[in-house]
Amino acid sequence: MGDVTVLQVAGPLTELLLGDGLLARATKLVVTFALVYGGGRVVVEPLVMRAVRARNENNPTVVGAVNLYLHIAVVVLAVAAALAAGGYTRLLTGSTIAVAIISLTVGVAGREVLGTLVGGLFLVTDSNFNVGDYIAWGDTEGIVESIGFRVTRVRTVDNEIISVPNTELTTNVITKPYGQNRFRINEEVGVYYEESLEETIEILRDEAVTDPAILTDPQPKIRVSGFEGDHVRLQVLFWVADPTRRTVLDTFSDYARRVQARCESAEITLGATSAVDMGGDLALERAGD
Repeated sequence: MGDVTVLQVAGPLTELLLGDGLLARATKLVVTFALVYGGGRVVVEPLVMRAVRARNENNPTVVGAVNLYLHIAVVVLAVAAALAAGGYTRLLTGSTIAVAIISLTVGVAGREVLGTLVGGLFLVTDSNFNVGDYIAWGDTEGIVESIGFRVTRVRTVDNEIISVPNTELTTNVITKPYGQNRFRINEEVGVYYEESLEETIEILRDEAVTDPAILTDPQPKIRVSGFEGDHVRLQVLFWVADPTRRTVLDTFSDYARRVQARCESAEITLGATSAVDMGGDLALERAGD
């Protein structure tokens, strides 16, 4: 008698959960979404990301982008599978209102969305554009912090994080002043004619050669680049390895301070390398007055 009662109760309950009722549809939708999404997150994503990291050890941009796009693909696939399992695909595809909303959305926002998506894909696949690069475009420059699905985040020289649409970067000329393995510093120094030119050149060369931050291959170069009205113009050339804006500025700042200190000790006065504006009043008097 008890077994008959259990079967009588279990029959409707099983039909309610596994049939075509609202509860059955909702159960199928939730279970399918959980299975597909969980399988994607636990099995598919780790396997794919392990392979991507192995092939792109020095390219965090590709790793981060693949991780993001793969997660989005898993979510979309889980939602689609859940809707199919719950029997809601016909409702969506057959609804005139749904089709109209989707068409309107694609028509209005499709161009911008596709533009940012394509821009992001171009940036991700560009081996010369990576997180950590110092870039400049237009009147803005800074270090790339992250490359997202829609925008790229850049830290400016004022230590501000700005979000730049990917389309802006792909449609403008991007300069990477510190993107190579070394960067050349090119500065000019003026030496008055009454000062010792050879001693000044020796100081400039010594401070460059003895600086561990300055490369010895190629060697630093000090040469006369021209003559001004009251001084000789010297050109200072040396190279910095693994350059960033900070390392370049710090290296030259330290070098300039050392050169200035040694020149002061040797009583050598360095001159200006650009025109100097003079100001004042000029009074004329007629002879005999």
